[in-house]
Amino acid sequence: MVNKRAGRPRGAATARRSLLETAHRHFESGDLASVSTRELAREAGVSHSLVNYHFGSRDALIAAALSLRAAPHQVVASATDEHGRIDLARLAAGLVMVWEHPDNGPRLQHFARRLASGDDRSPTLMTYLQHTVFAALTAEFGQERARRMATAIVGVIFTRYVLLLPSMTALTPAHVSAHLLSMLQSA
Repeated sequence: MVNKRAGRPRGAATARRSLLETAHRHFESGDLASVSTRELAREAGVSHSLVNYHFGSRDALIAAALSLRAAPHQVVASATDEHGRIDLARLAAGLVMVWEHPDNGPRLQHFARRLASGDDRSPTLMTYLQHTVFAALTAEFGQERARRMATAIVGVIFTRYVLLLPSMTALTPAHVSAHLLSMLQSA
């Protein structure tokens, strides 16, 4: 079912919402990683080309279905400077801003705790993070440094926002950002 008409597709809002609902349903059932883009579109009753039209990619659809208002790949993209390079200060500040946000923070904490407990949905998120975040860090900094950077990012996020380690929760967001930046620079 490919749209052969030129221009904007009909029923755009309905198609987008339908794709999101279908992807979210598969994520909740734990099988999103095994469902193809074409299968998602077929279940949603739309053309598979609308995944790219509405979301840009399957990974972006997955991020939207996970209900993250600021998806990790968007944080990385917003940290990219005018020359296409990842600015580490912007990356650290963006990550802290997303986790400190009153709407995003609690939802992200709940989500991270669920995934850390071995949730069935973990493989889908790990695949998404590998392809959208780790790949960007690897392309920019090389695999070894990207690994060290990912360890620093996950460490700061988990100690401050998930485990609520008192020595980390006592810091202001500006101090957390500066701490993360120093770790990323020395990674």
